[in-house]
Amino acid sequence: MWFEERSWSNMKMSSLIVEEWRDLWSFKAEFLIAAFAYLFATTNFLNLPKLVLENGGLAFLAAYGSALLVVVLPVLVLELTIGQLTGRAPVQAIYNVCPVFKGVGVSQILFSLVVLASMARYLGWLFLYVFHLFWTVIDERPGLPWLHCKNFPELQTRPCREAAALLNLSTSIPGITTKLSASHAESSLSQFMRALENPSGSIAEFGNFQYYILAAQGLVWILVFAAICFGVRWLGKVVTMTFLIPLCLAITMLIVGLLQKGALGAFEHLFNITDWQVLTDYRVWKLAVEQAVLATGIGFGAFITIGSYNKRSNNLVVDSVLLLFVHAILTAIQLGIVFSLVGFISLRTGLELTELIDRGEAQMWHFLSYLSYTNHVKVYSGIVLFMASFVLLNIFYLLALNILSSFEDALGVSWTRCCPRFFLAIVVSCLGFAFGVYFTTQAGKHAYELATGYLKYLTLWTILACELFAVGWFYCAHSLGKDLRTMLRNTCCWCFGHFLLLFNYLLPAIPIAIAVLNVMAYSYEAYSEEIRKFEYSEWIGAAVALVPLLPIPLFALIAFCSSCRTPGLTKKQKLKAAFKSPMHYELIKNPESSASSQRHAPRYSSTAPGYVLLPQNPAPLAEPETYNEHNRNSIEVKMVDFC
Repeated sequence: MWFEERSWSNMKMSSLIVEEWRDLWSFKAEFLIAAFAYLFATTNFLNLPKLVLENGGLAFLAAYGSALLVVVLPVLVLELTIGQLTGRAPVQAIYNVCPVFKGVGVSQILFSLVVLASMARYLGWLFLYVFHLFWTVIDERPGLPWLHCKNFPELQTRPCREAAALLNLSTSIPGITTKLSASHAESSLSQFMRALENPSGSIAEFGNFQYYILAAQGLVWILVFAAICFGVRWLGKVVTMTFLIPLCLAITMLIVGLLQKGALGAFEHLFNITDWQVLTDYRVWKLAVEQAVLATGIGFGAFITIGSYNKRSNNLVVDSVLLLFVHAILTAIQLGIVFSLVGFISLRTGLELTELIDRGEAQMWHFLSYLSYTNHVKVYSGIVLFMASFVLLNIFYLLALNILSSFEDALGVSWTRCCPRFFLAIVVSCLGFAFGVYFTTQAGKHAYELATGYLKYLTLWTILACELFAVGWFYCAHSLGKDLRTMLRNTCCWCFGHFLLLFNYLLPAIPIAIAVLNVMAYSYEAYSEEIRKFEYSEWIGAAVALVPLLPIPLFALIAFCSSCRTPGLTKKQKLKAAFKSPMHYELIKNPESSASSQRHAPRYSSTAPGYVLLPQNPAPLAEPETYNEHNRNSIEVKMVDFC
């Protein structure tokens, strides 16, 4: 287990200054690459192209960019500041900001666990596609089982249509004469997936485990365990590799797509359909903000955890701007891949772009079927599958680190000997696998549809709103800006960061509005018949959406009860104590100004590496030595001997 020294800061808490040891990123580049990997969102590959086509073309991209600057950037600075200031994962970090809202951090962890459990099914399917791709290569079978019918009779149960073949719909759907048969029940793609998952007729019909899917999801969590079990320094090396590989593959696919005939026609179509009048419609802005939040992953607490492994003096404001800039570049690459290939398919088939682009997982399966029109089907299919798998794995790694770090914070240093990180990583992986076991049954397809459908309504938005209230209003965004000043030396940076943090006073209204609009747009009829025929489906869906939110009122009640038992305080003082941050400190501007300052001032330099963490139950410490560069090595040697 690697540790690095955390210095004394210019803070004091109840006349007791506490030093703590915690992992740090090996290099600043590893932190940036991990954040880039988290921002390399699959949702922009699966959902953003359709949103752009349906909502004014470039006008929607302008709204998306505005949402990144006005909504995402201030929240990103807020989360990184909390993590870097407290050196904790979400649960303890938010507790140190406002004890009443400790449940927000717990909700973020529960929500991350539920999201990972459901996403594991999709990632498992990508692994199954990769497995069957190699199977066809090793078995020397021409074609691919999800694209071709001729060479894979064992996967077909009814008359087969190739996934990329044109389907005549003039008799069944008025106004639409042809469409690719990828989503048709008789297509090779549909039959391939049906053969592996064997779906039941109802969500209540458990059926049997589908061992291909079970093994694939198990592999997902084995890889997650292997990435997080040795801590953040090991994870930094893993994420560096799993970020650079899909980035190179994405650039390769972008070049291949742009070289196809018809690729430029798709981009011309985007210019032609651009309608700036759509920006007067609040629903377009709602979709843009929603997509920006989901694509950047704010609200999950991951950035709090990622930032908690930084040195306290790290310039997080510059990092935040750089992260959004790289996210914009990655988004442009993903859009370029989709539109260039779809433009090529449109030229070959004569179909409109809106008929070729879908949303969600269906977009990935359609995209794979379009590759049958290229010359090297297996090569390009492998590139796309590996790209998507690595991108999603990075998100799994960092959200799992989010959960693992919260467990470590909860157990504390005293438990590390009997409950080391390696064991906790096993617990996190087993929990994630156990939460997703039902998705591996014959009813798993319907359970996945129900869970992902209900999670999108209000869960994330409620968590995000409570986080913004806790930090922006109860701790005060202005106070957090002053904390930022103690961490950064560059005046321009902390001034700009302070300015961005002030936006968080207004931002809680946005997730609240999105949650209200989502609930108002709820329709049970949007779910499949297999879900609706079970009478308790709505109750189960509501439980999936609301259970992660229960810690918010529960921990608030615990905080109030604990405050009420404090002796010697009036009722008003007890109420204020419940909201009061335990990080009360005084900035020591001049340690020689008073005897009191000299008595309590730390003898560590403010330029020492690392940052201070203020734990709830600090252990007594020996008298600290004066920090300087000369005795740093001796300190580190002592810590290694201690570990």
